[in-house]
Order: sequence, then structure tokens, then C-alpha cells
Amino acid sequence: MFPIIAKFGPIEIRSYGLMIAFGVIAGYFAARVRAKKIGLTDDHMVDLLFYLLIFCVIGAKLMYVLTNNFLFYFHNPIEIFKSGGMGLSFFGIIPAGILVAIVYAKIHKINIWALLDVLASGVLIGYAIGRIGCFFNGCCIGLPSDSWFSFRFGMMDFPRLPTQLFTSVLAFLGFLHVYHIERTKRFYGKTTGFLFIDYAIMTFFIEFWRDVEKVKFLWNILSASQWLAIALIPVGLFILLYGSQNHHIMLNEPSNQAEIGLVIDANQVSDTEVTEL
Repeated sequence: MFPIIAKFGPIEIRSYGLMIAFGVIAGYFAARVRAKKIGLTDDHMVDLLFYLLIFCVIGAKLMYVLTNNFLFYFHNPIEIFKSGGMGLSFFGIIPAGILVAIVYAKIHKINIWALLDVLASGVLIGYAIGRIGCFFNGCCIGLPSDSWFSFRFGMMDFPRLPTQLFTSVLAFLGFLHVYHIERTKRFYGKTTGFLFIDYAIMTFFIEFWRDVEKVKFLWNILSASQWLAIALIPVGLFILLYGSQNHHIMLNEPSNQAEIGLVIDANQVSDTEVTEL
């Protein structure tokens, strides 16, 4: 397709990297709007973004290696670095991002569920834009098809389904849903729970049209991403159940840094007015 947009001598502007950058920026501004509601400043968000970028890339690369021909990378570790920004798994971003958020929340005395919800509100818009970069780059392709909406990627013999664009559209719809949840929720964790569920459902179905290997030791019927998606749904449901029973949002969220995202127990708010965030 269009992996390289422009060249200035030895410098290349690659479509994949450019769209990833746009996605990060879009996700940052989406989360930034919600961050202010729980007292997080721009300095907080920029600082957090720096650590998220580093560790999420590491997590995404490790998950890709573990779920895509692990033995090859085990015997050829240099190939992990040669691929650069290619070969990143979103499922690796999830645990890495949660780990960074937990550490950051602990250091700055921020309620972890409030912080995770803020981050979750911007994830899918960044993912949607990033997948457009996959389309231009010609990676993450779909199965061969002779349909009118198929594309020929690179030197491949057959046109392929543009599953990158399918994913992008679904991710954008998921972003609208999750962002609506974030604006209307009545307990912390709801946005995060629905992010997991939306992403898992979207990934599970899209994988049927992607040209990916099935996990042989698990009956050779589903890909690694589909099995991970199945595991992610009960995690999301548990978060929703736990949050609905244990967390309520106060009428006026405090702006004091030491009390950012303060949550009061459900048993202590029977006579306290609770409203939406």
C-alpha cells in the first residue's frame, strides 16, 4: 500500500508510525478531558503518558513474540529488534498499562479505578487510528477474497480483506460507547470493564477474517488473540460487578492531589447524595 509517505534524504516518514503518533495524541486528548474531572493536571497526564509509551511498547512487543511463532524469536532474538515498531500486540498493552497505572496511582495517591477509567476513555480512539496505519503499511491483513472491497497488499498474489479497516471502524464505535459510559457512569471501574468487553468482542469476531495461525494445541480452531479475548470478557464482567457493589462517585470530586478520585464505600452513602461523573 503506502508504507512510506515521504522521504527526506535518509529520513523516512512511515505511515504506520505516523498514524500511531496521531492515535496517541487523540487518545491523550480524549483522556485529558476526563482527567480534569478527577483533579489530574496536564503535568500529571504528560508525565503518565511518558511512562505508558515506554512500557506499553515493551509489553506489546513481548506479547506479540509470545503469541506469534515464539520458537522462532527464541532462537533468533535479534529479529525482535529488527522488526522495530512492527509486531505489536494490543493484549500486551493492557497488562503493561495497568501496571504503570497502579504504580503511578500508588505514588501520587490517586484512586486506581478512577485513573484506569480516565485512561480507558482514550484507548480505543487511539487504537482505531493506529489500525489505519496498519492498512497503509500492508500488515495485519485479512484472508484472500475476490469481493469488491478487497485490496491487493504489496506483492501478494490475491486481494485480501481489509480487516485493518474493519477493526478501525469497530474500534471507533467502541470508543463512542466507552466514552459515553465514562461521562455517565455512577461508579469507578465501569469504563474499564466495558473497554475490556468491547475490545474482546470486537477482536474475537474480526480474527475470523484475519490471516492468522490457529493455536494448534487448543484444537486448532481459534487464534491466540481469540483465546485471550475469551479470557478478557469475564475480567471485564468481574470489574463491573465489583465496581457496582463497592464504589460510588462523590457529588463533588476533590481537587486536592492527595484525594484525587476519592471513593466512599457504598455502605457509608445511604444519606449522601451521589451523582454522575
